[in-house]
Amino acid sequence: MNHERILRAVAAVAVVYVIVLVIWAGWLRPRAEPGTLPYQLMFLVAGFAVALGIAMLVANRRTAEQRRLAKNGVEGWATVEASRRIDDDSTELDLAFTVPGSAPFAGRIVYSIPPDEASRFEPGRTLPVMVDPSDHHKVLLLPGKTSDE
Repeated sequence: MNHERILRAVAAVAVVYVIVLVIWAGWLRPRAEPGTLPYQLMFLVAGFAVALGIAMLVANRRTAEQRRLAKNGVEGWATVEASRRIDDDSTELDLAFTVPGSAPFAGRIVYSIPPDEASRFEPGRTLPVMVDPSDHHKVLLLPGKTSDE
């Protein structure tokens, strides 16, 4: 999960919502029909919830580069040779890559691994990957399912 992108999305929705509230309180509310205040408030709260949900969904999407690599990359696998926890969110992985049609190669990536899923990235485990055919430095790790399970 990309916490930084989600935080930016929540902040943007909050700023837009404050602007909407100012416009509503200063211009729309005084001109509204009597007795419609509860419906207006319900609409404002529901609108905020929907906007927040959509913003978080969009923020949690893969980047454009990751989507391009998932679509056009060559499928292969990587064997975890070493795993070192950097901090609570990040782990450095030494990987041995095997991609059909090219020589095996080694690489190191830093990946966000929740502590409860660390066992899936222990040395010896095999992970599916997508590799850019023209640049083996561009790798997309697909940890949703390991081939050892």
